[in-house]
Amino acid sequence: MAQVIWKDIVWTGEDRELGIKELLTILKGYGPMEVLHFEKPNHYKGKISLWLDEKGVKHITLYHLEIIGEKRKGVGRQALKHLHNIFGGDVHVEDPGEPATPEGKTGGIHVQQPNQESAMFWLKMFAENLVQSVEGDLMNLDENISSEKLETLMREFSAELEDPPQTTSFKSNSS
Repeated sequence: MAQVIWKDIVWTGEDRELGIKELLTILKGYGPMEVLHFEKPNHYKGKISLWLDEKGVKHITLYHLEIIGEKRKGVGRQALKHLHNIFGGDVHVEDPGEPATPEGKTGGIHVQQPNQESAMFWLKMFAENLVQSVEGDLMNLDENISSEKLETLMREFSAELEDPPQTTSFKSNSS
């Protein structure tokens, strides 16, 4: 299986044997939709699909993103920004969203079905305008959410992370 280092990331195809030329064509947004594995050594790795719609707009779906190496605050944020800057189109995240569009870029990052463990991360990314929407059972965030509602959600999820489950024990006085 071919491996390409492009934009400081190692890329490989998932299902079939792709040559270097095919991989580069897909990475540049041309060719058929493909699922690719990527890794920025000692930073992050994951799985992504790329495709070009009939209007010529690039669509990116991020299926998996894992921070590797030393866990540092901000690595996930940097990974999302880096991937969005590379491709520029809409980035859809399955957890796991859509961030605010930086000037000169089209599309954004949209998150679907965040889990309890990642919810606070996606709330922060939304508050920083890196993600445009977060939709799922735990929350629905988009441009229409009030700042008060966003603050309430952040307090709720922050409290859940800080407060361990409380247990109560009862003492029996039977003789």
